[in-house]
Formats: sequence, structure tokens, C-alpha cells
Amino acid sequence: MTLDQLKSLQAIVEGGSLKAAAKSLNRTQPTISVAIKNLEDELGVKIFDRDQYRNTLTLQGQALFEKAKLVLDQAQSFKGLAKQLATGQELEVGIAFTSAIPVAPIISTIRQCKVEFANTRLEVYSENGMGPLDLLEDGRASMLIIPWVKNNDKLESMHFMNLRFMPVITADSPLLQEYKVVPKSVMKTHPQVIISGRKSSNTQYGILEGGDQWRVNDFQTKKEIIMQGMGWGTLPEHLITKELELGLLAPLKVEGEIEPPSVEIRIARLESEPAGPVAQRLWELFQERATD
Repeated sequence: MTLDQLKSLQAIVEGGSLKAAAKSLNRTQPTISVAIKNLEDELGVKIFDRDQYRNTLTLQGQALFEKAKLVLDQAQSFKGLAKQLATGQELEVGIAFTSAIPVAPIISTIRQCKVEFANTRLEVYSENGMGPLDLLEDGRASMLIIPWVKNNDKLESMHFMNLRFMPVITADSPLLQEYKVVPKSVMKTHPQVIISGRKSSNTQYGILEGGDQWRVNDFQTKKEIIMQGMGWGTLPEHLITKELELGLLAPLKVEGEIEPPSVEIRIARLESEPAGPVAQRLWELFQERATD
């Protein structure tokens, strides 16, 4: 059995005739016919019912044709991989980003890179806070999208976006009726929902020290606990735009608390590690996506 025989089988079925198969493969009809006859003899199975006007697959032929398509796809993939290795393209590239930021622009950028480099596997990880640094350390990610920490001379970075956080509580909370600015002593008796996770993910904003706390490991759970009136906390503004507009959540001002920061999110990679063609192209695509 050869790939040429399987290609002949596929061409006949998809083209509908020996004539169409010969034209698509740039071969003569007798050559295609002999290839199929030899395949049938080798397998001991009748692939086509030649009593019909057209070349019609037998039940056994149909089963073999489905398997032949898989074999041909695998062969094409094998050739693609060999070509990729010959050109120096990476087999995989890992990208890790902080879970607080909008996902859509990240995924659309990765999607564009995947279109250009179909044979490279792109591994995508979402982590809390500075958790992506752990994946860089573990060797699972080579590119990070994280809140920027200055004085890290190991990383090369560029601006990606600014992200604002807002402390919120349910809009029907009695605290909003009683106080314009809630005293810290009062706030400490109300559970604050905070994110906890990997060893490097403890960079958080607006934590009230000494107060009651809920600890969760993702922003959706944090948001839902706040929505259920079980606590308060600081959330990225892009996650709560709709809830603020509908009056389900409301901004919360706490005594002595500074206005929530606009956090710079940067794309980073190890300065000492040379980037392969896929990682470099992904870097360039993210650079094109950068916002103010």
C-alpha cells in the first residue's frame, strides 16, 4: 500500500470519476485504474462496485476510504512538521497572562499568529496577579502579559494596556445609604473578597489589612460572591461595566483608601533568551495590539 494509491482512491471518490481523478492528479486514467486494482489485490477487498455506471464505493470501500483520509492527513501533517523543523520554527510557544485583563484581544492576536504558523502549538495560560512569572520560571511560558513591576532587569518588556480597578459592593448595601465614605473600622467587619493563588500572585490592590476576608482563586468567583451580597472587593472595571450600568453594583469609598490605580500591563520576555520566528512574530502582533 502506498500514499499514491490512497491519493488515487481519494481523487476518484471526491472527483466522482476516473477522468476527474486523472485530471486532478495529472495522470492517465489507466494509471489510476491500475493503482486501485493493485490496492484491492493487496488488501483482498473490493473497494469499488464496478457493476454501477459510476465508481461507487462498496461498504468495505467506504470504511477504507474514511481511514485513507486520516492517513493522508497525517502524512500531510508529517511533511508540514518536517518543513517547520527545517526552517527553525518552534514546535510550541507558551504565553501566560494575568487573569484580570480582557481576554479577547489576547486570543485574537494568538489566533492570527496560529493562522500564520499552523504547525506551532501555542500554549495559553491564565494566572492570577504575577502568577505568569512562575510559568516563566518553570519553562512553560516564554512570553508574559503582566502588571508591570519595575527593577526586573531580567525581562525585556513593552506596553500593552492600562487597566483600572474599582472597589465595589452590591448597590443595595446599607453601607452606601449610611456612609459616603465608609470608616475602616466598619469596613473591617464586612468580608473583603481577595484573590489568592500561586506563589508570585500576591500583587493585589486595595487590601484592607486586619479585616475579614474571603479568599478565591479567580475573578469570576470573586465577582459572583460580591454580586450575591456576601462581601466587597476590588475588580477590574471591564468585568463590571454592565453591572454598574444596571445598578447591580456600586463604587465603594473606604476611609483612607487612595483612588484605585490604573495599572500598566506590559508584555515581557526574558532578555537573555533569543526568540524564535514564531515567538518574535507573536511579539510583533501584540505590539500592534497595544493600547493607550
